[in-house]
Amino acid sequence: MHKMTLLAGYASIFLLLATLVGLFVVVVPVTANPEIRGVPTPYPTIQDAINAANSGDIIMVAPGIYPEHVVVNKSLTLVGENKSTTIIDGGGTSTVVTVKADNVTLTDFTIQNGGTYTADCGLVVWNYTGSTISNNTIRENGNIGLELRGTIGGNIVANTIISNSYAGIHISGGDNNILHGNTIAYNFLGAWISSAGTTPNTFYHNNFINNTNQVLDYGSSKWDNSVIGRGNFWSDYVGYDNDTDGIGDTSYNKWGIIDNFPLMNPYQDMVPPVADAGPDQLVFQGMTVTFDGSNSTDDTGIKSYVWNFTDVTPKTLTGVRPTYRFKNVGNFTVTLNVTDYADKSSTDTMWANVSADTTKPSIGTVSQEPDVPGDGVNVTITVNVTDGESGVRNVTISYRTNSGPWTNVSMSKLTGDTWEGEIPGLPAETNVQYKIIAYDNAENFEVDDNTGQYYVYTVVPEFPAAILLLLFIIATLVAAFLRKRKRTPKS
Repeated sequence: MHKMTLLAGYASIFLLLATLVGLFVVVVPVTANPEIRGVPTPYPTIQDAINAANSGDIIMVAPGIYPEHVVVNKSLTLVGENKSTTIIDGGGTSTVVTVKADNVTLTDFTIQNGGTYTADCGLVVWNYTGSTISNNTIRENGNIGLELRGTIGGNIVANTIISNSYAGIHISGGDNNILHGNTIAYNFLGAWISSAGTTPNTFYHNNFINNTNQVLDYGSSKWDNSVIGRGNFWSDYVGYDNDTDGIGDTSYNKWGIIDNFPLMNPYQDMVPPVADAGPDQLVFQGMTVTFDGSNSTDDTGIKSYVWNFTDVTPKTLTGVRPTYRFKNVGNFTVTLNVTDYADKSSTDTMWANVSADTTKPSIGTVSQEPDVPGDGVNVTITVNVTDGESGVRNVTISYRTNSGPWTNVSMSKLTGDTWEGEIPGLPAETNVQYKIIAYDNAENFEVDDNTGQYYVYTVVPEFPAAILLLLFIIATLVAAFLRKRKRTPKS
């Protein structure tokens, strides 16, 4: 009976091991660095460049006339070299430029000669969020100049929208779009808002000049900015400015459109932005520094943020919050230049005081799953790694089999300070030794090799399914037999 009980125990152990055998896959997303792609070199058309681009790329377009119908279906930045000479021409058919992606920036183009059908536009943004349309000329389209169709959170600034056959701007279902600093002139309808979402669209600092009908609004838009006390210029405004503050004494009120702060003269951005490079920072060598220009201000908005400093060689970064790791120790002057949509600019500086980091990373307890892997089963290694100065740069599993050469496997950072990686499945009876190597951003490193003994395991054979089934049947029969004997009354 003892032998049968022991056999049942072995069967249970093998079944438990079989249950624990699994394949754990770590998926690491790969993000490519943004690229700058040129038109017409190397891409002959704007659409060719878009088709080849990845989200986040920048497409720079040289002067020329591009007879295209462009579809922007990725989150890209498209920049014309000069809006007067970088022209996208629809040839009198269809919509010239269609935006079908979030966070698209399109600036410094002339967009012209769209078609005459009801749905044709010079430029249409379809049902997406966060687009910036700036400093373009949208002209002489057969139906609508610019259309926001279900667009949310768009920034429409410093465009000239002129001489379009029907509406300069059409908003259909748009929500929380800001339109400022634009000139809308000589269209049949200056702006037509046929419907809107829950958050009104806001118009201010725009010039509505000699449109046959200035505005038709069915979407309850806001026609001034009450925070700064400024509205729009209307060429048909007949009020007075007795206090000579540049704002009409009475509101502009036509067709239900109420602008409480109408401008007496066409808006021109004469005020430069105010740059704010953020506070000085104390950091360690190799540590990732985030610069922050978000407190910079301008009355119509900031078009670009450019950061300049020298670390070994001159460096230039762009964006409101770029990051950088200093290679040298020292006190570095960082200059921020901000430019608004009227190409006015200003600068501010901050200091980055970079100290040396001589402290190694700290490697915590190493865990392994499963403890006893079967034939071909991946082994997942998890460890906590910290570095209080420059920060952890990477963590590696270095392993070898049967005392052979070492192989390195990069670990992936999970939440907090936890890192995880895999040793791939190996054949039965393979002896595996491994250690953990961690680097910080200042090139300091630490090795955890289990005090010179390494972490070890041996791959066990995988039992065939038929043997497991037989053991399970035997264990079941033994268990049933023992229960039956226990219940049989003594004579």
